Amino acid sequence: MSIMKFSSFESSEFRSKCLSANTALFQGGAKSWPAIEKWDLDYFEKVCPDIPVVTKVFSESKIDVKNVLMGEYVKIIKNFKEKEGEDTDKVAPYCHDVPIFLLAKELLEDIGNFPKDVMPDWYAQDWSRFAQFFISAKNSVTPLHFDTLLTHNLFFQIKGKKVFTIIRPEDGKYCYRKKWRWFGVDPENPDYEKFPDFKNVKVEQVEVNSGDIFYMPPGTIHHVRSLEDSISFNVDFHTFGSVLKSFSSVFKGMPKENHYYNYQSFKALLLKPKNDRLFNKYKPYLNYIS
Repeated sequence: MSIMKFSSFESSEFRSKCLSANTALFQGGAKSWPAIEKWDLDYFEKVCPDIPVVTKVFSESKIDVKNVLMGEYVKIIKNFKEKEGEDTDKVAPYCHDVPIFLLAKELLEDIGNFPKDVMPDWYAQDWSRFAQFFISAKNSVTPLHFDTLLTHNLFFQIKGKKVFTIIRPEDGKYCYRKKWRWFGVDPENPDYEKFPDFKNVKVEQVEVNSGDIFYMPPGTIHHVRSLEDSISFNVDFHTFGSVLKSFSSVFKGMPKENHYYNYQSFKALLLKPKNDRLFNKYKPYLNYIS
């Protein structure tokens, strides 16, 4: 496995060289979008202060989840940054998996030429409703995991910089899996006495900067650290190949809720519906915590 790098995003190149096969960074693929200049904490506090957002604090044993309004969250982060360095044990809450464009449609005006043509029809016809949004303070971390539905992950870095630590799905057996999709190892600082099998793992890292597009095939194991205060969103999507492969995970511990959402995706890919019936069944996934 090596992470492919491109100087721009071309849909035909993405489909032929990356889709389902290769992790890839498209440098500057979204650099012309208005959001690159406009999106920051003050902007969200002004434009959409009353939308509900989910915040998470990750620890070794659990995920602490709180529901707040965007305006409240902005104040929490600003207060945290004012006190930065005073309490090194404190972790800023991570705004995580928010269906941002369903809650604040006006933000769509800030998105440029979105590459919806790389997705199947069900996703492409209204891509924005599948987007999940993130705000993270510097040094925020999402621990080692893979995406819970085994979808394709198309990720858009709007502000700041993140580093993704990438591991091949087949090396998951050396990463000390916990429950369905989480792993016990910290790949940035592995404890080889506690996790000796991790010595068998090939680890790669890639920096994703403002204006970049990043793609991970289904099942890619990844750890994410914000090197700077960051704003980003992604779209998880299935193809026939990925959704059919996901069904075999019934024997590998995938939660029943995941099978339900994947079945809705399969029906939508098969039927190509133009109404909201199946999406309304799928919609709870957008802030589903697994």
